[in-house]
Amino acid sequence: MFANLLSRLAAGLLSLGLIGAASAQSFPMNEAQLYEAAKKEGKLVWYESAPLEAMKAVAAEFEKKYPGIKVEVLRIVGVQQYQRFLQEVQANRHAADILHISDYPSMADLIEQGHVAEWKVPLHDRIPEMFRIRNHAYANYTTDNAIVYNVNKVTPEEVKILAASWKGVLDPRFKGRFAVSTMKCGACYASLHMFLDPKLSKEFGPDFLRKVAEQKPAVYGEVLVGLDRVIAGEHDFTFWTWEGIGVTHWQKGAPIRWVRPSPTPEFGNSWQAVSKYAPRPNAARLFQNWSMSVEGAEVLQIKYGSRTTMSGIEDKRPVTKESWYQPIKEVYPVDVKRWEQNFNKDLELWAKTLQQHGR
Repeated sequence: MFANLLSRLAAGLLSLGLIGAASAQSFPMNEAQLYEAAKKEGKLVWYESAPLEAMKAVAAEFEKKYPGIKVEVLRIVGVQQYQRFLQEVQANRHAADILHISDYPSMADLIEQGHVAEWKVPLHDRIPEMFRIRNHAYANYTTDNAIVYNVNKVTPEEVKILAASWKGVLDPRFKGRFAVSTMKCGACYASLHMFLDPKLSKEFGPDFLRKVAEQKPAVYGEVLVGLDRVIAGEHDFTFWTWEGIGVTHWQKGAPIRWVRPSPTPEFGNSWQAVSKYAPRPNAARLFQNWSMSVEGAEVLQIKYGSRTTMSGIEDKRPVTKESWYQPIKEVYPVDVKRWEQNFNKDLELWAKTLQQHGR
């Protein structure tokens, strides 16, 4: 009788969306068995934050590896993905199998609320602790901020000015020539996080942001639109995007290069995890395992252009062999706690500063 009562209670909670179907299941750890189970599901839905075309190319490699499983890729950036997923959870309408959120606090919060499945990938120990959240989420590549410039619009002398310091952007010759973004995403925030570091207040701080705004940059709500306008020659450079997206466009022949002044924010971005409510839980776990495998890391490195977080993987990106390419000289380590506390406040300050002192 007691067992029947528990069974009825669990069924009731499931119908209300308070527990996921996956929580009552066990999943094969053996790859062949997991693949067989995933093939019966036929597909998976991947909510991701990175540029869509590059991630579709990554998904295509997974489909080649595992015939019979299609990957539906939807790009929903940063906090917007967090909000959409929570709305679906509350409505008990579960679409996403895999989440890939470019905002650490959002992923951490979903884990705390119990909306993310615990799934320890086979190569868990090869991913440094700073790039994983317990056994739930992993950052499978690093993001580092860069100033991406159009080679036809910026002279070699100007490149040296920009490369020497983040303050190079304040040179009077750059007034009205560059693009910035107010978008809420990890890569969009990281440099701002550094500029507003209390330890660096004498060098940067709100006064530095005001001076950047007074340089009259073009302001975009979507960071990739600003980059597209640089590639098209409408603006001379971005302040700031990130290397990975630069690599993606450079490999296609875009007339761009980039510099990374010191210190350079570098961090785990786009945290990936299996939804607790994944409609196709086996396919989700197979994809997560592959993404965090040696093969998946190498595919991501080539197709997207960012360095993997996994230890022991050679950097095979062709761009690193170019004579103009310079590796990061000094890393600025983000403060996860301050990031979580100040993310929205700092971005609102940046947007307000641009509005008051910019165009």
